[in-house]
Order: sequence, then structure tokens, then C-alpha cells
Amino acid sequence: MHYFELTTTAYLLKNIAFNEVNEKIAQLINKAMLNDECLTIKHEENKFKNYVFDSLYPREEDKIYKADKIYVFRIRSLEEYFINKIKQLFPNTTTDYFKVITGEIKKYEQRPIKELYTITPALATIGKNIYWIPGDDIKVLIERMNANLFKKYKSYFEVSLNEEQLFFEKIKILNRKPLVYKYKNTNLFGNKFKIAINDDEISQKLAFMTLGVGLLEKNSTIGMGFCIEGGVEFGK
Repeated sequence: MHYFELTTTAYLLKNIAFNEVNEKIAQLINKAMLNDECLTIKHEENKFKNYVFDSLYPREEDKIYKADKIYVFRIRSLEEYFINKIKQLFPNTTTDYFKVITGEIKKYEQRPIKELYTITPALATIGKNIYWIPGDDIKVLIERMNANLFKKYKSYFEVSLNEEQLFFEKIKILNRKPLVYKYKNTNLFGNKFKIAINDDEISQKLAFMTLGVGLLEKNSTIGMGFCIEGGVEFGK
């Protein structure tokens, strides 16, 4: 298994608050997709989209990304065609907030993974417009996490797995209060996690897939659940 990562360098045209920036990145990606016939179909399909993206770097201490500055963000997918096409479309795609300067693609092969960390908050829905937050039943979170990833695996590889098996042995919640993202005039509540991965073959496949497509929900919608390996920083 492998995934592809597009690191995009972009010029910011307007200030953006940290909890709104991922929605603006999503608008840029969506606009690019609508300029390609195949990606337009993918965008409009009501099914797993198979990509995830993170937020802007470098971070801003006052939580406001500044106009007239240059930032980078990453998009990952298991699909090489998608990443190549987005890179091709980005230079001719401008929004009110972004003008893309350049992009670089890297391919990552499956490798042993001990831990995963969420860089952007991961979101778990437990009811209509109700999201899991610290203090809720941890068993519900684990069930949602496992079911979501197994569904993604089946959607992409067309193979069903035993959903009773957890792909991780430990999970730690890294925030005391939920982290809020703005999306379509509402709030999405997510959390950051540290996850210790099991050593067996299936768990390792699922962990690696998580790096390529994101943890839990709203990965392609607003870039939630973007993960890195323990000890691996941006650009490594």
C-alpha cells in the first residue's frame, strides 16, 4: 500500500482565523475539482472521497493567518491520479483567499507504525448534529473510530474485515475541551488523539491507510482527522 502527498505553497490574499482556514482550503480544492470532468463527478458523488488535508504552516501565535504571507498545506490520497490532477489544476485556481504558487508530490510506501497523532481535530458523530466530546462514553468513540475506518477500507479495497478487531491498543485524548472548526455557519467539534497501533498485519494496514485518508469523519470536507506518525514532524 502507498499514499501520495501534495505539499502546496500558496499566497494568502486575506486574513483568516485559525478555526475558519480549513473551510477556505476546502473551497480551493473543491473549485479546482470542478474544473475537471472526472474530479467533478468524484466531488458530486455521495461516497467516500479518499483524501484528507491539513491546515496552514507556519502556525500563527495569535491564531490569525495573515494576508500577503506565504503558507503551505498538505493534501494526501491513496489515488495518484487525484493528487497529480489537483497539482495540475491548482495554479489556475484562485479564490478570494488563496493564490497557489507551487506544489510538490511525494509517494510514501507502507512502513511500520507505532503511534499516530492527529494534527487537525478528528470528529465523531454520535447523533444528529451531536459530536463526541471529552467526558462522553469512550466506548462510543472507539466504536465510531473502528467502524469508520473499516468502512473506508472496504470502500477502497472492496474487502470486508472483522470489525471486532481494534487496530490500536491505547488511545489518549490530548485536549480537555473540544476543538471547534467553523463550517457553513455552524460549529464542528473535534478532538486530538494519540493512538498506539497494534503490530499485526491488518492493524498496520489500517494505520497506514489512516495517514492517507484521515481519521474518523469530515476528512475531505474540511480536513479533519489529518494524522502524522509519532515523532515525525512536518516535512519529514
